[in-house]
Amino acid sequence: MAGSEHPRSNAASVCADDLTCAAEQVISLGTARGLHVSTAESCTAGMVASSLGAVSGASEVLLGGAVTYVDAIKHKVLGVSEKTLAEHTAVSAQTARELAEGSRRLFDSDAAVSVTGYAGPTGGTAADPVGTVYFGLATAAGTQTHVRRFAGTRTEVRQAAALFALNLLLEGLKEEK
Repeated sequence: MAGSEHPRSNAASVCADDLTCAAEQVISLGTARGLHVSTAESCTAGMVASSLGAVSGASEVLLGGAVTYVDAIKHKVLGVSEKTLAEHTAVSAQTARELAEGSRRLFDSDAAVSVTGYAGPTGGTAADPVGTVYFGLATAAGTQTHVRRFAGTRTEVRQAAALFALNLLLEGLKEEK
């Protein structure tokens, strides 16, 4: 019997791919706990929100997402300060923090995740080469930031970043009451 023909018997069953599995876990936990999430995405361009939205029942958990690809929109929509963008650039822990906080504020969510980075093949700096991605997670407990460096093509970097963001969001929901 092919893998897609096996009925799902529990939450530990096999998913189509890692993004789907992670998104299903976020929606399942959010639904069980009555929690809501939102996203703020730059280099993933909505991939995190789209992964969540592909799961049945997402409307019970996902309030919305903002794709803020350019600095002016990061500032105008999510309130990232122009000073932060000028002093630290869009690809920084400071910007990731403000993106997550802005998303949580805009959507009034329990947890918000942000993603900003250099997916490649162009871009990057000596300090933050292509593949560098910053993440923010804002919850009632506060905001944390993370940085990861992913290898691979533009698509592979974006997919790895989206997966990390979904897992970060899952951890944030686990910590919420």
